[in-house]
Parts: sequence; C-alpha cells; structure tokens
Amino acid sequence: MRCNISRLFLAMGVSLGAVGPALAGTGELLSGDASETVDANIERDGGALLGPFVTTSARCRKTADSAAWIIEAPRYGRAAVVKKRGEIAYGDEHRYAYCNDRPISGTMIRYRPARGFAGDDTFVFTLRFSDGEVRTKRVNVHVE
Repeated sequence: MRCNISRLFLAMGVSLGAVGPALAGTGELLSGDASETVDANIERDGGALLGPFVTTSARCRKTADSAAWIIEAPRYGRAAVVKKRGEIAYGDEHRYAYCNDRPISGTMIRYRPARGFAGDDTFVFTLRFSDGEVRTKRVNVHVE
C-alpha cells in the first residue's frame, strides 16, 4: 500500500539554522482542489519551509520524490525549491498519522522575505507527484 504525502499539513516545527521555522498555516496544504490558497505567518528577517513533498509507504518510508516549480515569485522576498530533511506531518485523524514527526528528506519550498520587510507577500508553486498528480498552490505570507 502506498500513501501520498501530497495530503500533508504544513510541516510544523521544521527548522534549519538560518532558514527559521516552517510556515504556520491553517488547513491541509494539498487537500481538495488542485488549486488552493494557503495563509502563513512568519517573523521579520526569518524564513520558512513548506514540505517535504514525497510519496511514502504505509511503513513511513520514502518511495518517491516530487518535482516542484515556483511559477509566480514573491514580490518582497525569494521562494526556492530545495531538497532538505524535514518531518512527516499528516493530520491527526489521517490513517497514517503514526508517521507524524518522523524525519524524511524530499522536495521543499523555502521562502525568505527581503531583509527588513514587514507586510504581506504572495507566491505560487506547482508540485508534480510520482503518480502524475499535479497541484498548484498560492501562498499568502504575512511577515511580522
């Protein structure tokens, strides 16, 4: 049996040195329609990560990575596709919730606001999973 982490919540608590915390948002990042909006808050002069976006087995092991593209760059910062180590973050009610918080490497989206910027920014990215599923997400970021 395979499970797609394309149904992930925003990966909470991922931190990578200077990059900072993961984006804190509401709702499942990649559930529902193929085109969705995600709202997030981060601290000024910080940064954040979304993901990782990979396909896993029921044993919480990575079986495939995903491809990603930034299709609309943020106006007041930078968004990039990176390969990093993060944590699995299914919803608490998901049948694979027992995989939560386990480390896994894969495709992530990194956002960093311009130095000193505070306010609202937005960017859009597209993911393609190993099973051919494609999702496009708009991320609205509020930098405090």
